[in-house]
Amino acid sequence: MDTKEIKQLKLIAKDLEDLQILASHLQDSIIPLLSMSYDPETQTFRAIANRFCWEHAELEYEGEPLHHRVHSGIEVHHVTRVQHKGLERDNENRAYNLLTIHSDKEGNLRLIFSGGPELRLEIEELHLHLGDLEHPWPTRKKPKHIHEHLSPSQG
Repeated sequence: MDTKEIKQLKLIAKDLEDLQILASHLQDSIIPLLSMSYDPETQTFRAIANRFCWEHAELEYEGEPLHHRVHSGIEVHHVTRVQHKGLERDNENRAYNLLTIHSDKEGNLRLIFSGGPELRLEIEELHLHLGDLEHPWPTRKKPKHIHEHLSPSQG
């Protein structure tokens, strides 16, 4: 299959239900620290994600499963403040594996990364954009989750 035939994903989240859908598409995205930016003047947080394409069916090529990844842009509007915990800000080459995005009790957005780092975006209103920036490319690697590593008796 020619990856140019695959429709590019474009999503907007304006409520918690939308956020769940958008977050599921971003699960296991790799986000370089260098791509994360906040513009207080426009109250916009932006990042570029190397996104695993969960929405595309697994293909088979030469007897092995084939998946896809794509570069996607994330834009969060109405952000009044950005806080972080556990990010190595002095290491611009560091990339983080995004586990999920959720809204906390105060209505802020939390981007949770594997290993414990997180971003907390204080927002006035929920408004996120996710859009693929190019066509997907094939990969043989599929993210694994802890429950996939456990035997049936363990979990």
